[in-house]
Amino acid sequence: MPVAFNAGTYRRNDITLPRVDAIAAKDANGKLWLEITNVDPGQAVEVEATLTSFRAKSAAGETLTAPKVDSVNTFREPDTVAPKPVSVEIEGSKLKLHLAPKSITVISVQ
Repeated sequence: MPVAFNAGTYRRNDITLPRVDAIAAKDANGKLWLEITNVDPGQAVEVEATLTSFRAKSAAGETLTAPKVDSVNTFREPDTVAPKPVSVEIEGSKLKLHLAPKSITVISVQ
């Protein structure tokens, strides 16, 4: 599904990079899936997504982030990088959510 958004930017040393990236898809059952990445490793971002041609009844999702960009799971600490539930607020045709720094978030919308 087409997605239009203002990615915003952040600076890393002398390089300017996009802050947010997103994709959307609708499955065979009509459920809408949104994947939003906060590329910025240092700042959270508030996202407001306006849905056109889709009426949201409910939305739920998970986010994947970690303390550091290069964090890994180990036998001693197996949950350093683990998905966590994310809260999604629905206001009419808009979804509002908070994206942690350096995170990947997937939302299912019904």
